[in-house]
Amino acid sequence: MPAYKTTRFRFLTVIIIAAGIFAANSCAPKPAQQEYITIGALLPLTGEDSDEGFRALNGLYLAKKEINENGGILGKKLDVIILNDRGDEEYIVYQYNALKEKGVTAIIGSSYSGVTIALAKAAEKDGIPVISPTASNPDVTKGRKNVFRAIFIDDYQAEVMAYFARNSLNAQTAVVFTNKTNDGFDRLVEIFTQSFKERGGRITAAESYSTWNDFAGIMRKYAANPPDVIFCPEDYVPAAKLVNAAYEAGLVNTRILGSDAWDGLLAYVYHPDAMKNVYYSAPFSFDDQDPNVVQFVRKYFDAFSQMPLSGSASAYTCVYILSEAIKKAGNIGKNAVISAIKENELDSIIGRIRFDENNNPHTNVYVIQIKDGEYSTYQKLRL
Repeated sequence: MPAYKTTRFRFLTVIIIAAGIFAANSCAPKPAQQEYITIGALLPLTGEDSDEGFRALNGLYLAKKEINENGGILGKKLDVIILNDRGDEEYIVYQYNALKEKGVTAIIGSSYSGVTIALAKAAEKDGIPVISPTASNPDVTKGRKNVFRAIFIDDYQAEVMAYFARNSLNAQTAVVFTNKTNDGFDRLVEIFTQSFKERGGRITAAESYSTWNDFAGIMRKYAANPPDVIFCPEDYVPAAKLVNAAYEAGLVNTRILGSDAWDGLLAYVYHPDAMKNVYYSAPFSFDDQDPNVVQFVRKYFDAFSQMPLSGSASAYTCVYILSEAIKKAGNIGKNAVISAIKENELDSIIGRIRFDENNNPHTNVYVIQIKDGEYSTYQKLRL
């Protein structure tokens, strides 16, 4: 996910309980005869981004549990030390150093691109393997041999959404939105605009906004002559404000398109009829009928009494990427693990993972639609 933050108030009883279980497991006294392979995780567990952090935490917990129930790694149990990075670019470096002192083999983190770039810069000097579940900005991994991600990059998902708009929705016109106060999503808008035009579409306007309150006035401008699609890669809370504003302005036939940061939108769109026009990109969909996905969803629901979203699936996948790389390397040396990550190809619940020269995977893109009050796959694409 790009580096956008917004205030969120959510009651996370089930997830917090899971966090307690995870922490208890990680901190419990270890039998003297048992050896462990230890990885670290840095996630936003308090503050504005904590909901995304706890989704990832759930995925980590489930993967760790499965791996240890199936013999661990190289005959050793997997342990995960999780620290809160607060979604803060300075604090994550402090927490990274704490994990480094504990001698972790690799680090999973973080959820958003801004803090992950700060982590990547710190880890680059030491060569410790780092893999992010959901940081999609290309700069996270570019030029860094030890930094990876489990999600597609912004350029690719924006291109896919432009393709989807033209080829699946037959959209001729589009309006794009950018945030004046945050440039974290600008690249997505640029790539979408370029790709939509190259495919024969027409960008009729580029709107910018400073606050969510601007959406209502902007939408009213298009009531008489609505575009076929609106593209606004935002975090899911402001995205929901946009969807509600479009519906209230009468744009009932305009499709609203977004990015992977829209996961979680459902809780904030309060016009049920507006949801049928919403489509966004994601690396995972819990209604995929692949047997491995079905099994993961069932286990996740049994553990947390909720359906998994992309952050959980991507974090779960990160643990398996590292586990398989350590097995392939045959040891926990950082250079050996990095080489094994690069060389491995892994069939995962978010698609086949194979890293390119910039340590980015070319995974599936699910176009998610909110249908009958639930997230559902509208189309599964791979360009």
